[in-house]
Amino acid sequence: MSGETSIPPAEAALLLGIPEDEARELAGPDGGVPPQALLGRAGTTVLELARELARAREEAGRLSGQLKEIRAANLRLQGELKAGTGERRRLTEEVLELRAAAEERLMLMERIERIAGIEGELSEAEAELERLRSRGLLARLLNRP
Repeated sequence: MSGETSIPPAEAALLLGIPEDEARELAGPDGGVPPQALLGRAGTTVLELARELARAREEAGRLSGQLKEIRAANLRLQGELKAGTGERRRLTEEVLELRAAAEERLMLMERIERIAGIEGELSEAEAELERLRSRGLLARLLNRP
């Protein structure tokens, strides 16, 4: 190889993406990197890149599968959340209805207690009236013979 066809180590380092010291190791007797060494090293680099690309594709496929699983789980959880929200709303309405029924029952019980009190007073008044009648006191009070 003549000096015209070789590439300076600095340029070879840039082309191959390696440190300049490594490129100097590839250099021939004229101090330049021969095209065959450059192609051989570039081939190795391309092979490494192809392997890395294959790993990246595999990882992307794995992540894509995980993303699909996560999206499916997310949809399922959103459905459960919606159903749970509907159930909570239904239960809240039921609790409010039960509270209203309990308040109504309480008012009815208070009325019943008042009626029972009035009935008790009426019963006492009737008993007192009957005692007065039985004694004839009522007739005397009313001036009846």
